[in-house]
Amino acid sequence: MSWMSSSPFSKRRSCRSCLTCLSVSAASHMFTPVVISPEAQRIFNEMGGPLEREGNRLWEIILSTMKEVRTLMEEDDSWAIEISRGGGEVHNNTRFIMDCIVCMKNARTSMKSSALSDNTENLGVLIDGTIDYLKSLLFTKSESCSDQILRYLFLLNNSYFVANVVSESYMDSYIDVSWGHVVSCIPKSGFPGPIQRWINTSSVAKFESAFHKTYQTQKLWKVPDPRLRDALRRAITERVISGYRDYLVVHLLLEKHVVRESSRPEVLEGMLGELFEG
Repeated sequence: MSWMSSSPFSKRRSCRSCLTCLSVSAASHMFTPVVISPEAQRIFNEMGGPLEREGNRLWEIILSTMKEVRTLMEEDDSWAIEISRGGGEVHNNTRFIMDCIVCMKNARTSMKSSALSDNTENLGVLIDGTIDYLKSLLFTKSESCSDQILRYLFLLNNSYFVANVVSESYMDSYIDVSWGHVVSCIPKSGFPGPIQRWINTSSVAKFESAFHKTYQTQKLWKVPDPRLRDALRRAITERVISGYRDYLVVHLLLEKHVVRESSRPEVLEGMLGELFEG
């Protein structure tokens, strides 16, 4: 795509829109076949070629877009003016690049769970490289600021912003990878009559087993920073326990007759409050 005649603002908007659309496109290719008949398997095999080509096309567009982003950042001559005018606050270009990184992370998450998984490793390398690029860019562009006090305030504000966004993203990824299988034990769709009762009982048993196994594995892991440790515990509780509690509220008989005392939501929440002490 060519944006030579476009303004920097419209270029940024085009890049952001492009990456957002790509993350949505990747998500649209998600499918998890539950029952595979020979005929269905043949169809999925035939789909493999076109889907692989689609994944490669998405990857090429993302790569091309991020090259455009870097060119746009390098050619932007407003850094010094904006640093001074903004009093060293988080720069719009910093927010823009982090928006791009979040879009790429969303696309990567979707690709992992879809038929477009072949390029997830490449996308992960591109994301990490873009974060490193941004850190270097901020230092280089800060040198254009004549006021050294303002320069280092700018670096502090922007580096802190980048670290926070990256930390939140890694936290989401950690929860997806380590606790996602626990949450997935709770079904989202219903079936009638005895089938539903059997699924309910089986799902709770699977959830209990997966939760306690994951908890025991991570019980002695350590997160030294108390603020990060507390934030991580709260995030896990919100993702895991909230859904479990809501499920039991809908199925009151389960709560009364199936759930063991040691697996009640408040008990599990208390256990999560003990994680990461080492």
